[in-house]
Amino acid sequence: MTLIINHNLMAMNAARNLTMTYKALFKSTQRLSSGLRINSAADDAAGLAVRELMRSDIAVIRQGIRNANDGISMIQTADGALSVIDEKLIRMKELAEQAATGTYTDAQRAIMHSEFVQMWSEITRIANATDFNGIKLLDGSQSAGLKIHFGTGNASTEDY
Repeated sequence: MTLIINHNLMAMNAARNLTMTYKALFKSTQRLSSGLRINSAADDAAGLAVRELMRSDIAVIRQGIRNANDGISMIQTADGALSVIDEKLIRMKELAEQAATGTYTDAQRAIMHSEFVQMWSEITRIANATDFNGIKLLDGSQSAGLKIHFGTGNASTEDY
């Protein structure tokens, strides 16, 4: 008895090539739909590792930008309060100079003194009330300073 095996070598090659083409089409479609050249470690393991490190660095830098913006906002809050305090101090100096002259009566000087004391109380109130996210800025409790971290590494900080 004779055994005959029929196969079509051309059809097998065509089927293999069709399978490879479908795999390439799938990979291309996956890249197009995700917008990424590397979708899995099978595409490029080293490239995937580099991509993930870069994504991590980008996330850290973005957070650093938010931290820096928060620091700027905090400084602007303190600056606004200090501007008001400066106006009060100028008025207090003006009152002291005005009261020092001999052209006012004791009753008028008492009124000036009352305004002076009110200015002092307002300065104290502003210093105690000025805060940013619950951090008191002008009451003296931050004598150790504040650190703003805005980048990767330990050297990327500013002390205030």
